[in-house]
Amino acid sequence: MSIIAEWIMPMFKADAQKCAEEIMSLGDKITPDEVLEKARDENTELHKCFEWDDNVAAEKFRKIQARDVIRFIVIKEEEKPEDRPQIKVFHVTEKTGGYKPIEFIVKHEDEYKALLERAWAELRAFKAKYSMLEELREIMELID
Repeated sequence: MSIIAEWIMPMFKADAQKCAEEIMSLGDKITPDEVLEKARDENTELHKCFEWDDNVAAEKFRKIQARDVIRFIVIKEEEKPEDRPQIKVFHVTEKTGGYKPIEFIVKHEDEYKALLERAWAELRAFKAKYSMLEELREIMELID
């Protein structure tokens, strides 16, 4: 089977095709630990995907953790019925690259429109990723 690989977002300097081939050489079931171990070899293309300076990597990881702190805080009502969804407190905005409270976003038309467009884009990405699952066919038809 021949594959063609590319990055969804251009965040790595490595060749996607070579990286995919190296990952696939690890077998049928691949773990992040196995990919990292393969990438330790400086002669692999995967090596280019990682930050090997521990000080720089630690700071980048802390920034990821900070983003997670912001992204995963939700509002719960004190006596919330179980069927009501939790509401995220913050959402990332395209214009500033930062996070804004959801209460602000829903009150500002341009911010709300941008959030809605992002939600549709994420739904389309979900559809592309899982379109082969027959059990989700009815849901997929609802996503344009």
